[in-house]
Amino acid sequence: MSEALFGARMLEFNQLPSRTLHPSRLAEHAPPGAAAPAGMETAWHRLWSGEILARLGLASRPVLDGARPELALALLPPDRLGRCARLVGAALCAPRLRRMISGAEVREVLGTLGPDVLALARHDALARSGIAESAGWPLARTVAAVDELGLAATRAALSDGGDALALRAELKLPAVPAAAAPLAAPAALALALDVLKHAEPTWASSFPTLA
Repeated sequence: MSEALFGARMLEFNQLPSRTLHPSRLAEHAPPGAAAPAGMETAWHRLWSGEILARLGLASRPVLDGARPELALALLPPDRLGRCARLVGAALCAPRLRRMISGAEVREVLGTLGPDVLALARHDALARSGIAESAGWPLARTVAAVDELGLAATRAALSDGGDALALRAELKLPAVPAAAAPLAAPAALALALDVLKHAEPTWASSFPTLA
């Protein structure tokens, strides 16, 4: 990522959270009107973002340390951050996902979570972070836990970056109650970055702190 592109992403992250707001956050952070007036989209987003930042107490608290490793996650667009969180959950639930033997179970996971989840669960290095007791879980619990634990671990991974970073990144994640983190923040960050390097190698390689 060029310095100019990184700067543009940081500017958007700090000042224009409305542009990357997760759709489930609209109820809490409604826009100023149904749609931007013609030719006024930039000003409209500036106003909307200002309201969001003021509501969260972040208006005068930008993220200034561009070397924070958490930024490799936090700067992802919402869909890709959500995908990364799901894959973190796949790593945590790998002991059960790797134990599937019936075609029906495989089809359920593929249909609900997608092929990326199964592929990651079979990745030996990432699967070592799995929760051992998950091997005995019913499949239905495992399928639900992939997203629940993945989101909780991703939130934990972002937490040591400070409130200004974590709260902005939270706006890109689904508006669901926070579950207990399955890992301490340093371990969660290490796992999330390993997953990111696996799932988004080009993106991860643009952050020197991850080299």
